[in-house]
Amino acid sequence: MGRVPRNGVAAARRSTEVIKAICRAEFTMLLRDRRTIVVSIVLPLFITPLLMFGSRWVQERRERRLATMDVRYAVTGSAHELAHDLIARAAAADTAGLLLLQTATSDPAQSLAEGELDLFVEALSPGEAWRDTTERDEISRGDTAAVPTLILHFREDRDTSERGARMLRRHFDELRRAHRVEMLESRGLAEMIGFGVVERHDLAGARQVAGLHIGRYLVLFVMLFMLSGGSVVAVDTLAGEKERGTLETLLTTAASRADIVAAKHLVILAVALIIAVIQSLNFLAYVALKLIPLPQGFVLDVPPEVTALIFVLLIPLAALVSGVLLLTSGYARSYKEAQLYFFPVLLIGIVPAVAPFLPGLSLRSAAVLVPIANIALAIKEVLVGRYDWPFIVAAWAVTAAAAWYVRRLAERVLSTERLIVPTVGESGQRSGEAVFTRRVLPAFAIMWAVFFIFASNVEGRMDLRIELLVNLVVIFFGGSLLLIRMHRLSARRVFAFRPVRAWVWPLVAIGAPAGLLAAAGVFRLASLVLPVPKEMLEAFGKGLMPEEIPFWQLVLFIAVLPGVFEELTFRGTLLYGLRKSLHPVPLVLVVGAVFGLFHVALFRIVPTAFIGIVLSGVTLLTGSVFPAMLWHALNNGLSIALGHFELDLAELTTLHYAGAALILLAVFAALWRIRTPYPELRTSRE
Repeated sequence: MGRVPRNGVAAARRSTEVIKAICRAEFTMLLRDRRTIVVSIVLPLFITPLLMFGSRWVQERRERRLATMDVRYAVTGSAHELAHDLIARAAAADTAGLLLLQTATSDPAQSLAEGELDLFVEALSPGEAWRDTTERDEISRGDTAAVPTLILHFREDRDTSERGARMLRRHFDELRRAHRVEMLESRGLAEMIGFGVVERHDLAGARQVAGLHIGRYLVLFVMLFMLSGGSVVAVDTLAGEKERGTLETLLTTAASRADIVAAKHLVILAVALIIAVIQSLNFLAYVALKLIPLPQGFVLDVPPEVTALIFVLLIPLAALVSGVLLLTSGYARSYKEAQLYFFPVLLIGIVPAVAPFLPGLSLRSAAVLVPIANIALAIKEVLVGRYDWPFIVAAWAVTAAAAWYVRRLAERVLSTERLIVPTVGESGQRSGEAVFTRRVLPAFAIMWAVFFIFASNVEGRMDLRIELLVNLVVIFFGGSLLLIRMHRLSARRVFAFRPVRAWVWPLVAIGAPAGLLAAAGVFRLASLVLPVPKEMLEAFGKGLMPEEIPFWQLVLFIAVLPGVFEELTFRGTLLYGLRKSLHPVPLVLVVGAVFGLFHVALFRIVPTAFIGIVLSGVTLLTGSVFPAMLWHALNNGLSIALGHFELDLAELTTLHYAGAALILLAVFAALWRIRTPYPELRTSRE
């Protein structure tokens, strides 16, 4: 029998001892840093029970407050006597504590707006038209012509107003049904009632419903704790040591680069696993053992073995998160830069964790191949009581494989001199362009935050044209100009204002419609993993193309302006800033992915990222931003035309999408033949 060479065994043993020694030193420093312990370990230990206690206390306090508050109302309209009678009957029959208090007012609408009223009832006689034509469509003409109409005016943004209107509407509906039954029975037409009592019988059971609610949030909260707590350790263990200069001292020892990376990864992984253990114990102690009183009707039976299974499912998740945090911290050149990088990492990390919230998405689908999302779905189904073992094992294996790949990638990338020692290769390179290259991604993270906050607060409340102008001109273009000015760069170079060959333009005209169809095919594929309700797509289309905006303005604001300003931002500023940091293929993918993330609607990210990758490739092959501008404008303009003429790309077959993809490949092959490469790209030899 062959023997293992002694030198190989000895080398492995030495490597293990080195990793252990570095880990001991890292843990010693970690335990001495009280801030890290508090943020990484102590806070996760107490935040979950505090959230449970707090949410229950807030809910109970809100219910008690609403139950004791008067609902101030007024009645107006020609049929006010009927309304008064119905309200009196509703108040007499109410058993939920609806305290109605009539309030005199000359202008109910104004009083409601000023908070003097909680709601008012407008009672219309038969055949009387309601003045608000936009809402009147909900009432059939037959009803308004034959019977009186009661209109409840309230404000949903006020608890008392919304509760009073909801309960009053329920009482009115019950009175109307009782009156119809009474009339049919008095005329001997009881058989026309059709049926008597309708009862609900939920076969899922209270335990399954409670498991569904907990399962939706569990991985999301764990991811937040892992990313936030682990980032504190990751920032200090690599980026912080670079800034302090202690990492260079460690490199002078006998420890290899691989051993250093492995040891630091184990430290971050240990913190992530501690957080997973804490959340599993919290889950067992505060929920399964009922140390916290659960809401009324909320029944959750989670035995210890299920809690253990949840922890096992969280292990590859912790390994993946720790690997990503290690890679991010190692790529940063300073403590502050690492903190800026962790913001987009946090945003990207929690996106797949919301998979359990998507309707119709189950583990037994293509979602099992998506790391993080598959673990979230698996835990949700375990808590509901469905143990689909082949897919649970597959989800664990897929996420574990992703964690292993990220770990190997971190080891390979962080073993390079340029990243692990920030001073190497940077002497004499303190120019504005070198600083711009390091700051461009953090700057875009800040730009994304500003864009997201603005969009979240003004969506539906501001004219679409003004909102687009603020996004495109102020946030995107303004942010790009600010970066260029701060680092004293040439706008012409950054924005890639260069002439192109004449043959490029017809290729762009052919490629744009092919790219649009290919993107629709990509959307269809993405829908297999993250299905999108048809109603959501219709609502998005109506919001993006309001009927009151003329067609030419839609083309200007949705096609032309984005084609100009988004290209200057992403294929100009961002691509220029990353051109020396990434090779061409990763550069195209990263710029496209960032472009997709700026279109924050979850169902838009994948197809928009695909278009971003296409546009980035066009820019690299032509060396200019102008072809990408035209391609982008044509893409959006064709989308507007399809929506205007009510043509749905979803009705196309797979053959159409495949044909569009082949045309797109042919266009890129032609662009490659006549290419004028983007200058100063990083080559494979660097």
